[in-house]
Amino acid sequence: MNTPTQLAIPPVSLHEICEADALEVLEFESSNSTFFEKWVPARGPEHFEEMSLRQVIKDLMADPDRFYLVRSGTGELVGRINLRKLDKEPLDTVELGYRVGENHLGKGYAKAAVLAVAEQMRADGAMKHLEAFAADNNPASSNVLLACGFRWDKTGTKTVQLNDNPLTLHRFALTL
Repeated sequence: MNTPTQLAIPPVSLHEICEADALEVLEFESSNSTFFEKWVPARGPEHFEEMSLRQVIKDLMADPDRFYLVRSGTGELVGRINLRKLDKEPLDTVELGYRVGENHLGKGYAKAAVLAVAEQMRADGAMKHLEAFAADNNPASSNVLLACGFRWDKTGTKTVQLNDNPLTLHRFALTL
């Protein structure tokens, strides 16, 4: 039997989100909302209505940050990944965030997407560091980051509020 570290990395493709993706993103976010809300704040109602979501996507496309859809080798939407703080100090560091749909967990998509983004950032050459935060109640996310070469920065722990409860986030860093 394969352990998670022995699983082959599935093929994925990344493309920047665009307005034409609205219906597919709406379905993805709607079908995974309860699952995602275990680790991230709930999306506002604008993410669950087509016309409002189209405007959200237009705003994301105009943002200096980058927002990608993660597709399987067959083209199915399996997750999202983003790069934030592209225009913030320090200018050589970007914050990585990702989510994989509940039905696609444990199949290597998160690892494949993180590795693809890291490779893209290396090739671009503008950034020197990637950072990511993983919730202490989500060890799978920490494991993905560690498997992709990130190191746990024990000085970067922070606490946020999620659903009126404290949630500890651990910082992970990768030198590109």
